[in-house]
Amino acid sequence: MANSDLSGIICASVTPITMQFSIDAGRLAMHCARLLSEGCSFVSTFGTTGEGASFSTNEKIAALQDLRDAGSDMSRQIPSVMTPSSDEAGRMIAEIAALGCRGALVLPPFYYASATEEGIVAFFETALERAGNPDIDILLYNIPQFTRITFTPSLVRKLVARFGAQIVGIKDSTGKLDSGVELAQGFPQLSVFTGDDRVLPNLLPQGGAGMIGGMPNVFSKDLRQLYEAPGADSSNALKANAATRIEAVDGNGALLALKATLAAIYDDAEWSRAMPPLMELAPERAKLVFDAIEATGFAVRPAA
Repeated sequence: MANSDLSGIICASVTPITMQFSIDAGRLAMHCARLLSEGCSFVSTFGTTGEGASFSTNEKIAALQDLRDAGSDMSRQIPSVMTPSSDEAGRMIAEIAALGCRGALVLPPFYYASATEEGIVAFFETALERAGNPDIDILLYNIPQFTRITFTPSLVRKLVARFGAQIVGIKDSTGKLDSGVELAQGFPQLSVFTGDDRVLPNLLPQGGAGMIGGMPNVFSKDLRQLYEAPGADSSNALKANAATRIEAVDGNGALLALKATLAAIYDDAEWSRAMPPLMELAPERAKLVFDAIEATGFAVRPAA
């Protein structure tokens, strides 16, 4: 692949939030630095796990600028673009490029389920024109359970035909191995990532590039180890642990469970706060998550 650095474990970071329901850029910068130090190749801010649809473009741009000012390595950032407005998408892409980020992970325009493939290509074309056609790599964000639009092989072919090498990758958040394999084998020039820890070890030998997901917020070291040796006998325990952990998290609020877990690990209750309409995970559900995670040998709460 021309963009062979686009591989490995990419964390879809959670977003710490202040009491005034604004993005806490200081805590976010600290968290991003830890993720990179623990083996993540890149960090993707303001995606689904990062509550990206709950913040305005202005808020996200200001937070990215704050990350830059705090000394964050912006070349290891791949922020998400989550808006059905081509103008808003263009503004976000322009700033991502201006800040020197590695690329932009772009959601298709949601809401109108009747959108045609040609219409979606036109959305990307308009967004990039509004951005000033910057020299920035684009990764496609395939999460049809939220957007109602699927980046099918047919649609990906149309986008690659229109934008060429500017399309460099796909995040497949369907949770289905066959979907990731179809994209990886159909588009070997692209970096195809799964969003699911359980799919990761089976996708890698079939052309996958790694994963972009929320679980590295907590388990970046283990997932990096699984990425580096997915077929090793020693990886069996890692696979079992990854499955147990993601089932506990997804069954108890997903990103809310990750935030509660980080609040316990950092001993900082501020990490639990979510942006309305989401609400902080209830203590009894958080305990279920902690118990399941600690049963895999990972310490969440301080020892009594």
